[in-house]
Amino acid sequence: MEEQGNSLEAAGQNLNSGEAKAERGSLIKRFKSAPKRTKLIVAGVTGALLVSGGAGAYAVYQAPDTVVAQAIVSLVTAQNPSYELDLTGTALGLDGTIQLFTYSSDKGTALELNIKAKVLEQEASATLNAVTDLDGDFYLNIANFSTLASVLEQTGSLPSGTVQSLSAVLTDTWVKVSATDLSQATSALGNSGSCLSESASKQISADIQSNLRSNFFVKVKEELDQEDGNRVFLLTLDAGKLKNFASSFRASKGFAELEKCQPGLSLTDEMLESITQEVIDQAIASSGATVKLYATPFDHKFVKLSFEVRDPASAQTVNLTLKANGSHPEKVVIPSKSITFTEFLTTFYSSVLGTATN
Repeated sequence: MEEQGNSLEAAGQNLNSGEAKAERGSLIKRFKSAPKRTKLIVAGVTGALLVSGGAGAYAVYQAPDTVVAQAIVSLVTAQNPSYELDLTGTALGLDGTIQLFTYSSDKGTALELNIKAKVLEQEASATLNAVTDLDGDFYLNIANFSTLASVLEQTGSLPSGTVQSLSAVLTDTWVKVSATDLSQATSALGNSGSCLSESASKQISADIQSNLRSNFFVKVKEELDQEDGNRVFLLTLDAGKLKNFASSFRASKGFAELEKCQPGLSLTDEMLESITQEVIDQAIASSGATVKLYATPFDHKFVKLSFEVRDPASAQTVNLTLKANGSHPEKVVIPSKSITFTEFLTTFYSSVLGTATN
Protein backbone atom coordinates (compact mmCIF):
# COMPACT_ATOMS: atom_id res chain seq x y z
CA MET A 1 0.00 0.00 0.00
CA GLU A 2 2.84 2.35 0.86
CA GLU A 3 4.49 1.73 -2.51
CA GLN A 4 1.18 2.33 -4.21
CA GLY A 5 0.78 5.65 -2.35
CA ASN A 6 4.26 6.74 -3.38
CA SER A 7 3.49 5.85 -6.96
CA LEU A 8 0.27 7.87 -6.88
CA GLU A 9 2.16 10.87 -5.36
CA ALA A 10 4.85 10.64 -8.03
CA ALA A 11 2.21 10.39 -10.69
CA GLY A 12 0.52 13.50 -9.29
CA GLN A 13 3.82 15.43 -9.35
CA ASN A 14 4.49 14.36 -12.92
CA LEU A 15 0.97 15.42 -13.85
CA ASN A 16 1.42 18.83 -12.23
CA SER A 17 4.79 19.24 -13.93
CA GLY A 18 3.28 18.32 -17.22
CA GLU A 19 0.44 20.80 -16.74
CA ALA A 20 2.92 23.57 -15.88
CA LYS A 21 4.96 22.84 -19.00
CA ALA A 22 1.83 22.78 -21.06
CA GLU A 23 0.72 26.13 -19.59
CA ARG A 24 4.12 27.72 -20.28
CA GLY A 25 4.02 26.36 -23.80
CA SER A 26 0.52 27.72 -24.25
CA LEU A 27 1.62 31.19 -23.06
CA ILE A 28 4.57 31.19 -25.46
CA LYS A 29 2.31 30.16 -28.34
CA ARG A 30 -0.21 32.84 -27.43
CA PHE A 31 2.55 35.49 -27.27
CA LYS A 32 3.95 34.38 -30.63
CA SER A 33 0.52 34.53 -32.23
CA ALA A 34 -0.43 37.82 -30.58
CA PRO A 35 -0.73 41.00 -32.67
CA LYS A 36 2.42 43.06 -33.13
CA ARG A 37 0.95 45.90 -31.08
CA THR A 38 0.46 43.58 -28.08
CA LYS A 39 4.05 42.32 -28.36
CA LEU A 40 5.35 45.91 -28.35
CA ILE A 41 3.30 46.77 -25.26
CA VAL A 42 4.58 43.71 -23.35
CA ALA A 43 8.17 44.42 -24.38
CA GLY A 44 7.82 48.07 -23.40
CA VAL A 45 6.39 47.27 -19.97
CA THR A 46 9.16 44.71 -19.33
CA GLY A 47 11.86 47.17 -20.40
CA ALA A 48 10.34 49.93 -18.28
CA LEU A 49 10.36 47.70 -15.23
CA LEU A 50 14.02 46.79 -15.78
CA VAL A 51 15.06 50.40 -16.42
CA SER A 52 13.08 51.81 -13.49
CA GLY A 53 14.52 49.17 -11.16
CA GLY A 54 18.07 49.95 -12.30
CA ALA A 55 17.45 53.69 -12.13
CA GLY A 56 16.09 53.34 -8.61
CA ALA A 57 19.13 51.38 -7.47
CA TYR A 58 21.46 53.92 -9.11
CA ALA A 59 19.60 56.78 -7.43
CA VAL A 60 20.11 55.15 -4.04
CA TYR A 61 23.80 54.54 -4.85
CA GLN A 62 24.28 58.21 -5.77
CA ALA A 63 22.26 59.60 -2.85
CA PRO A 64 24.32 62.20 -0.89
CA ASP A 65 24.33 60.31 2.43
CA THR A 66 25.38 57.10 0.64
CA VAL A 67 28.24 58.89 -1.13
CA VAL A 68 29.50 60.44 2.12
CA ALA A 69 29.35 57.12 4.01
CA GLN A 70 31.24 55.29 1.24
CA ALA A 71 33.85 58.07 1.06
CA ILE A 72 34.56 57.85 4.78
CA VAL A 73 34.76 54.05 4.58
CA SER A 74 37.28 54.34 1.73
CA LEU A 75 39.33 56.70 3.92
CA VAL A 76 39.65 54.32 6.88
CA THR A 77 39.96 51.05 4.95
CA ALA A 78 42.69 52.01 2.47
CA GLN A 79 45.81 49.84 2.50
CA ASN A 80 48.99 51.65 3.59
CA PRO A 81 47.23 55.01 3.39
CA SER A 82 48.98 58.36 3.23
CA TYR A 83 47.32 61.55 4.40
CA GLU A 84 48.03 65.26 4.30
CA LEU A 85 46.69 67.59 6.97
CA ASP A 86 46.94 71.33 6.38
CA LEU A 87 46.20 73.89 9.08
CA THR A 88 46.28 77.61 8.34
CA GLY A 89 45.04 80.48 10.41
CA THR A 90 45.42 83.89 11.93
CA ALA A 91 44.88 84.30 15.65
CA LEU A 92 46.49 85.97 18.66
CA GLY A 93 49.08 87.75 16.54
CA LEU A 94 50.11 84.53 14.79
CA ASP A 95 49.82 83.90 11.08
CA GLY A 96 50.99 80.47 10.13
CA THR A 97 50.68 77.14 8.40
CA ILE A 98 51.14 73.63 9.75
CA GLN A 99 51.45 70.85 7.22
CA LEU A 100 51.39 67.25 8.37
CA PHE A 101 52.11 64.21 6.19
CA THR A 102 51.55 60.68 7.45
CA TYR A 103 52.68 57.45 5.79
CA SER A 104 52.25 53.78 6.64
CA SER A 105 53.72 50.45 5.55
CA ASP A 106 54.32 46.92 6.82
CA LYS A 107 57.40 48.33 8.61
CA GLY A 108 55.67 51.01 10.64
CA THR A 109 54.51 54.61 10.25
CA ALA A 110 56.19 57.90 9.44
CA LEU A 111 55.23 61.49 10.10
CA GLU A 112 56.54 64.77 8.68
CA LEU A 113 55.44 68.00 10.30
CA ASN A 114 56.27 71.30 8.60
CA ILE A 115 55.70 74.51 10.54
CA LYS A 116 55.75 77.96 8.98
CA ALA A 117 54.65 80.99 10.95
CA LYS A 118 55.00 84.73 11.24
CA VAL A 119 55.44 85.70 14.87
CA LEU A 120 55.65 89.44 15.59
CA GLU A 121 56.58 90.03 11.94
CA GLN A 122 59.35 87.42 12.10
CA GLU A 123 59.35 84.41 9.82
CA ALA A 124 59.90 81.06 11.53
CA SER A 125 59.93 77.51 10.21
CA ALA A 126 60.95 74.00 11.23
CA THR A 127 60.44 70.40 10.17
CA LEU A 128 59.79 67.61 12.65
CA ASN A 129 60.23 64.02 11.46
CA ALA A 130 59.02 60.99 13.41
CA VAL A 131 59.04 57.26 12.69
CA THR A 132 57.47 54.42 14.67
CA ASP A 133 58.40 50.79 14.04
CA LEU A 134 56.38 47.65 14.68
CA ASP A 135 58.06 47.13 18.07
CA GLY A 136 56.65 50.43 19.31
CA ASP A 137 59.98 52.27 19.24
CA PHE A 138 59.77 55.95 18.32
CA TYR A 139 62.41 57.98 16.42
CA LEU A 140 62.51 61.79 16.40
CA ASN A 141 64.43 64.27 14.28
CA ILE A 142 64.31 68.04 13.68
CA ALA A 143 65.39 69.81 10.50
CA ASN A 144 65.31 73.46 9.35
CA PHE A 145 65.21 74.57 12.98
CA SER A 146 67.37 77.69 12.72
CA THR A 147 64.67 80.32 12.00
CA LEU A 148 62.32 78.96 14.68
CA ALA A 149 65.20 78.80 17.14
CA SER A 150 65.98 82.44 16.42
CA VAL A 151 62.37 83.49 17.07
CA LEU A 152 62.21 81.48 20.30
CA GLU A 153 65.36 83.20 21.49
CA GLN A 154 64.33 86.72 20.51
CA THR A 155 60.84 86.45 21.99
CA GLY A 156 62.18 84.92 25.19
CA SER A 157 59.90 81.87 24.83
CA LEU A 158 62.79 79.65 25.88
CA PRO A 159 66.20 80.47 27.39
CA SER A 160 68.86 81.00 24.75
CA GLY A 161 70.97 78.11 26.05
CA THR A 162 68.04 75.71 25.92
CA VAL A 163 67.18 76.65 22.34
CA GLN A 164 70.78 76.22 21.20
CA SER A 165 71.04 72.87 22.98
CA LEU A 166 67.87 71.55 21.40
CA SER A 167 69.03 72.72 18.01
CA ALA A 168 72.47 71.12 18.41
CA VAL A 169 71.19 67.79 19.72
CA LEU A 170 68.16 67.24 17.50
CA THR A 171 69.13 68.78 14.16
CA ASP A 172 69.92 66.04 11.63
CA THR A 173 70.17 63.48 14.45
CA TRP A 174 67.65 60.72 15.14
CA VAL A 175 66.73 60.20 18.78
CA LYS A 176 65.31 56.79 19.61
CA VAL A 177 62.64 56.68 22.29
CA SER A 178 62.02 53.00 23.00
CA ALA A 179 58.67 51.48 23.89
CA THR A 180 59.97 51.14 27.45
CA ASP A 181 60.89 54.83 27.59
CA LEU A 182 57.43 55.76 26.33
CA SER A 183 55.73 53.50 28.87
CA GLN A 184 57.73 55.00 31.74
CA ALA A 185 57.03 58.55 30.57
CA THR A 186 53.31 57.82 30.21
CA SER A 187 53.12 56.37 33.70
CA ALA A 188 55.05 59.30 35.17
CA LEU A 189 52.62 61.76 33.59
CA GLY A 190 49.65 59.85 34.94
CA ASN A 191 48.18 59.38 31.46
CA SER A 192 45.03 57.26 31.34
CA GLY A 193 46.55 55.27 28.50
CA SER A 194 48.97 53.66 30.95
CA CYS A 195 46.13 51.72 32.57
CA LEU A 196 44.64 50.51 29.30
CA SER A 197 45.85 47.08 28.28
CA GLU A 198 46.16 46.13 24.63
CA SER A 199 43.01 44.02 24.86
CA ALA A 200 41.12 46.90 26.48
CA SER A 201 42.20 49.29 23.73
CA LYS A 202 41.05 46.81 21.09
CA GLN A 203 37.72 46.42 22.87
CA ILE A 204 37.18 50.18 22.93
CA SER A 205 38.05 50.49 19.25
CA ALA A 206 35.78 47.58 18.28
CA ASP A 207 32.83 48.97 20.26
CA ILE A 208 33.23 52.45 18.78
CA GLN A 209 33.35 51.05 15.23
CA SER A 210 30.40 48.74 15.82
CA ASN A 211 28.20 51.46 17.29
CA LEU A 212 29.27 53.92 14.62
CA ARG A 213 28.20 51.52 11.87
CA SER A 214 24.78 51.21 13.49
CA ASN A 215 24.47 54.93 14.26
CA PHE A 216 26.43 56.88 11.66
CA PHE A 217 25.64 60.39 12.89
CA VAL A 218 27.33 62.43 10.14
CA LYS A 219 24.77 63.55 7.58
CA VAL A 220 24.56 65.79 4.53
CA LYS A 221 22.99 69.18 5.10
CA GLU A 222 23.33 70.31 1.51
CA GLU A 223 25.04 69.25 -1.72
CA LEU A 224 27.03 72.13 -3.22
CA ASP A 225 28.30 72.74 -6.74
CA GLN A 226 31.01 70.38 -7.94
CA GLU A 227 34.66 71.45 -7.70
CA ASP A 228 37.34 70.02 -10.00
CA GLY A 229 34.89 67.31 -11.02
CA ASN A 230 34.31 66.16 -7.43
CA ARG A 231 31.02 66.16 -5.56
CA VAL A 232 30.95 68.53 -2.57
CA PHE A 233 28.77 68.13 0.51
CA LEU A 234 28.14 70.46 3.43
CA LEU A 235 28.02 68.25 6.53
CA THR A 236 26.28 68.42 9.88
CA LEU A 237 25.38 66.01 12.69
CA ASP A 238 22.22 63.97 13.16
CA ALA A 239 21.13 64.46 16.79
CA GLY A 240 19.09 61.26 16.97
CA LYS A 241 21.86 59.02 15.71
CA LEU A 242 24.47 60.82 17.82
CA LYS A 243 22.36 60.23 20.91
CA ASN A 244 21.87 56.56 20.00
CA PHE A 245 25.60 56.16 19.40
CA ALA A 246 26.48 57.67 22.78
CA SER A 247 23.83 55.60 24.56
CA SER A 248 24.95 52.33 22.93
CA PHE A 249 28.62 53.00 23.60
CA ARG A 250 27.85 53.80 27.25
CA ALA A 251 26.47 50.27 27.64
CA SER A 252 29.49 48.63 25.94
CA LYS A 253 32.46 46.78 27.43
CA GLY A 254 34.77 49.39 25.91
CA PHE A 255 33.17 52.21 27.92
CA ALA A 256 33.53 50.10 31.07
CA GLU A 257 37.27 49.82 30.35
CA LEU A 258 37.50 53.62 30.06
CA GLU A 259 35.69 54.05 33.37
CA LYS A 260 38.34 51.88 35.06
CA CYS A 261 41.01 54.37 33.98
CA GLN A 262 38.89 57.44 34.59
CA PRO A 263 36.59 56.76 37.56
CA GLY A 264 35.03 60.20 37.21
CA LEU A 265 34.05 59.55 33.59
CA SER A 266 30.29 59.62 33.16
CA LEU A 267 27.68 59.87 30.45
CA THR A 268 24.40 60.55 32.21
CA ASP A 269 20.85 60.41 30.88
CA GLU A 270 20.70 64.18 31.34
CA MET A 271 23.70 64.59 29.04
CA LEU A 272 22.10 62.36 26.43
CA GLU A 273 18.78 64.21 26.58
CA SER A 274 20.60 67.51 26.00
CA ILE A 275 21.60 66.28 22.53
CA THR A 276 18.98 67.81 20.23
CA GLN A 277 19.06 68.93 16.62
CA GLU A 278 18.33 72.49 17.66
CA VAL A 279 21.29 72.56 20.06
CA ILE A 280 23.62 71.10 17.42
CA ASP A 281 22.48 73.52 14.70
CA GLN A 282 22.83 76.54 17.00
CA ALA A 283 26.30 75.47 18.17
CA ILE A 284 27.53 75.07 14.59
CA ALA A 285 26.02 78.39 13.52
CA SER A 286 27.41 80.35 16.48
CA SER A 287 30.90 78.93 15.99
CA GLY A 288 31.00 80.05 12.36
CA ALA A 289 32.13 76.55 11.39
CA THR A 290 31.57 74.83 8.06
CA VAL A 291 32.57 71.25 7.25
CA LYS A 292 32.74 70.05 3.65
CA LEU A 293 33.51 66.61 2.26
CA TYR A 294 34.76 66.07 -1.31
CA ALA A 295 34.32 62.72 -3.08
CA THR A 296 34.84 61.33 -6.57
CA PRO A 297 31.56 61.27 -8.53
CA PHE A 298 31.38 57.61 -9.58
CA ASP A 299 33.31 55.34 -7.18
CA HIS A 300 32.83 57.71 -4.21
CA LYS A 301 36.45 57.74 -3.06
CA PHE A 302 37.42 60.23 -0.36
CA VAL A 303 39.23 63.28 -1.76
CA LYS A 304 39.37 65.69 1.17
CA LEU A 305 37.59 67.04 4.22
CA SER A 306 37.72 70.75 4.97
CA PHE A 307 36.91 72.42 8.27
CA GLU A 308 36.72 76.20 8.47
CA VAL A 309 36.04 78.47 11.43
CA ARG A 310 35.61 82.17 10.75
CA ASP A 311 34.95 84.82 13.38
CA PRO A 312 33.61 87.99 11.68
CA ALA A 313 34.02 90.07 14.83
CA SER A 314 37.75 89.42 15.27
CA ALA A 315 38.61 88.53 11.66
CA GLN A 316 40.32 85.40 12.98
CA THR A 317 40.14 82.34 10.76
CA VAL A 318 41.21 78.73 11.02
CA ASN A 319 41.21 76.33 8.08
CA LEU A 320 41.87 72.61 8.49
CA THR A 321 42.00 70.28 5.48
CA LEU A 322 42.51 66.52 5.47
CA LYS A 323 43.47 65.04 2.10
CA ALA A 324 43.93 61.49 0.88
CA ASN A 325 47.46 61.23 -0.51
CA GLY A 326 47.50 57.76 -2.05
CA SER A 327 49.82 55.02 -0.80
CA HIS A 328 53.53 55.69 -0.19
CA PRO A 329 54.99 52.86 1.91
CA GLU A 330 58.45 53.73 0.57
CA LYS A 331 58.38 56.85 2.77
CA VAL A 332 58.60 54.72 5.92
CA VAL A 333 62.31 54.21 6.56
CA ILE A 334 63.45 53.05 9.99
CA PRO A 335 66.66 54.99 10.90
CA SER A 336 69.76 52.81 10.90
CA LYS A 337 71.69 55.26 13.12
CA SER A 338 70.32 56.99 16.20
CA ILE A 339 71.14 58.00 19.75
CA THR A 340 69.16 56.69 22.72
CA PHE A 341 66.79 58.82 24.73
CA THR A 342 69.19 58.58 27.68
CA GLU A 343 72.05 59.85 25.52
CA PHE A 344 69.84 62.72 24.35
CA LEU A 345 68.99 63.73 27.93
CA THR A 346 72.62 63.47 29.01
CA THR A 347 73.80 65.67 26.14
CA PHE A 348 70.95 68.14 26.59
CA TYR A 349 71.43 68.63 30.34
CA SER A 350 75.17 68.77 29.89
CA SER A 351 74.89 71.60 27.39
CA VAL A 352 72.29 73.51 29.46
CA LEU A 353 73.69 72.97 32.96
CA GLY A 354 77.33 72.51 32.05
CA THR A 355 77.37 68.99 33.54
CA ALA A 356 75.87 65.62 32.75
CA THR A 357 73.00 64.19 34.79
CA ASN A 358 71.79 60.68 35.51
